[in-house]
Amino acid sequence: MKIFDAHCDTVYEILNKDLELNENGLNLDRARMSEYDSYIQVLAAFVDKCELTEPPLERGLRLIDRYKREIKKCGISEILTKADLDRAQDGGVHSILSIEGGEVLQGSIAALRMFYKLGVRLITLTWNYANEIADGIEEGRGAGLTDFGRRAVAEMENLGVLVDVSHLSERGFWDVAECARYPFVASHSCAKALCGHARNLTDEQIKAIANSGGCIGVNFYPEFLADDGISSIETIAKHAAYIINVGGEDVAALGSDFDGVECLPDGMRGVQDMARLADAFRKEGISADITDKIMFKNLYRVFGDSLSRSDKVQM
Repeated sequence: MKIFDAHCDTVYEILNKDLELNENGLNLDRARMSEYDSYIQVLAAFVDKCELTEPPLERGLRLIDRYKREIKKCGISEILTKADLDRAQDGGVHSILSIEGGEVLQGSIAALRMFYKLGVRLITLTWNYANEIADGIEEGRGAGLTDFGRRAVAEMENLGVLVDVSHLSERGFWDVAECARYPFVASHSCAKALCGHARNLTDEQIKAIANSGGCIGVNFYPEFLADDGISSIETIAKHAAYIINVGGEDVAALGSDFDGVECLPDGMRGVQDMARLADAFRKEGISADITDKIMFKNLYRVFGDSLSRSDKVQM
């Protein structure tokens, strides 16, 4: 079985708790990922501005430094190019570096370019609150992209860095949908029709991502899966099926949010239960071919597009 997961916060936990990526007591580690035929994990450098005791850029660099040292130490192959992505199909454990929280850029396009050089290939524009790019979903005023935010999105697309709208305000979402020239993603979000949490996506937002050619990584957090917070691995499958029904079979993907949530649904302990999730998709009536798309192929296609553009960048 091949797995491609668009989001986890394991690097944040490893840095804060001084753990190792190879083996740990978290939701995800290399040892358990290696049990699959091929595993591609987007590992986020999550900058939580509410906890910062240092400038966001410095915090981002410390997270990336730890990420680089950990993947080298435990033999995870980093995906930087389309050729790297293609090789990942053949087996092994592979990573893609992302940033969660555009405040790490501190309003600088030059910083964005430098993070690209460090290997960042996806940026979640905001966390829940405002930064120089836009407002997050919990920011009361709900503002959209700033002038800098529009320039940042344009430069991300020039660099082949995927634009991620999870956590973004609704107005910010529609600003991205209007100005994006290439597929964009919601790396870890669910369907608002099934759970009314503000972080989830309306049918219109699902369709907009699908129409762009992008993907939605279904989040495993119980608070995003059910209004009462009571959920199981089957509830994840119901969100995937709903997203497919609204946006088509090419839009649903995995966005576990491993190690970024307080708890997981019944039946999902961590990366070791991804095969059980595939079974849940099939029990929900999702065909084997479409299950393969959710588990791997849809994100592979979207990252293939962005990395092909990234390969052409000359800096």
